[in-house]
Amino acid sequence: MNYANTVSRNGKATKKRKPSSTAQTIGAVRTVDEKTKGCRGNTKGQTEVRTACDVANAFLGMRFSPRLQEHETIQDCDRLKMDRDFKKSLSLIAKKFNLSLQDCGNIPFPYNIAESMADLKKQLKKAETDWKEVRLIHHNNSTYFAKEDRYDTGMTLYYIPVIPLYNILHNSATEQASQLLLSVYTYIYQILGVPYYRTDDCYLYSMYEMLENWMYDDSAEEEFIADFNDAKRIGDFIKKIISDPINLHSYTNRLKTFVAKTDFDKKCMTVAKSFYKIFCAYPKVQIDRKFYPLRFRERIDIDERAVSLDNYVSFCASIKGSLFESLCQSVNDDLQEYFEIDEPTRFIPYDNRRIKENNFDFESKVFNAIDSLIQIWQEHQY
Repeated sequence: MNYANTVSRNGKATKKRKPSSTAQTIGAVRTVDEKTKGCRGNTKGQTEVRTACDVANAFLGMRFSPRLQEHETIQDCDRLKMDRDFKKSLSLIAKKFNLSLQDCGNIPFPYNIAESMADLKKQLKKAETDWKEVRLIHHNNSTYFAKEDRYDTGMTLYYIPVIPLYNILHNSATEQASQLLLSVYTYIYQILGVPYYRTDDCYLYSMYEMLENWMYDDSAEEEFIADFNDAKRIGDFIKKIISDPINLHSYTNRLKTFVAKTDFDKKCMTVAKSFYKIFCAYPKVQIDRKFYPLRFRERIDIDERAVSLDNYVSFCASIKGSLFESLCQSVNDDLQEYFEIDEPTRFIPYDNRRIKENNFDFESKVFNAIDSLIQIWQEHQY
């Protein structure tokens, strides 16, 4: 699998979803199969999502065994309601897909649910091509079946460079634009929670570290070594600045007083407004609000990893030069070994119940804004 060859969606090639606004977090999610093979680049559609219960240990986190492996986790549940909801939902899903399911009425709760789910999986495999997208949800003390729908990230690397920001900060001609973008970067780092490559638990930190080892082992050219040293020095400098809350507090004033004089200024203004609107509409929402990591939802073998959010959304040093080319090649070689990708996910109930703001409005705005920010640096030599 060739994960990604470019940073950002040049030309907006990936399909965009129409925004439809902050979704409630859905609780325990259960697939009707053990795992999915192959990375879905054409799907329908990192603090990890905090669900209403522990996803990893939830009652519905069973693995289709007639014997529930974590029986103690249902002790505080309303058993009668859960059993009743499940049977009602099972009847609805059977009718929808014209299934004749096994009668588990003589099996005591909760083993009847485990046995019914195992049978449902077998039936759906034969009847429905998209059967792996059928999920059992436990949310707000209700149990129901839903269709999994993902936001298509386009298998794109959303790497936001910091060296260009550093350069315009030290250029008197772009002083005003640099202050405005400083507020944008601060919002992305502090509120959206986008990983930073100079933080040691960030994916790109390990990738740069690997390149550094290769650099000294292979006696790299002086220019490459200089670029790498700049990546570390400037990265630490910018990280310190965007960690300061003052840049977030100054966002409104900087936007109001900004006067666009050049084409670059106008683009910075447009991007800053885009992020500001998101900030006002979702003042505390992180980019991972709809990420339900597959490792918490699937039976994933150790050699079948999923591409996680911080693998493809992150701050980086630069998006130009030989260092960045080496980084992209290393990332692509690494990610093509992964079998699946974590993307923003929503669940559409089959019983047509309404879930408030169950859409990708926030995700669409954020990814589009990041895309536009990256394109500024692609088009201008900073």
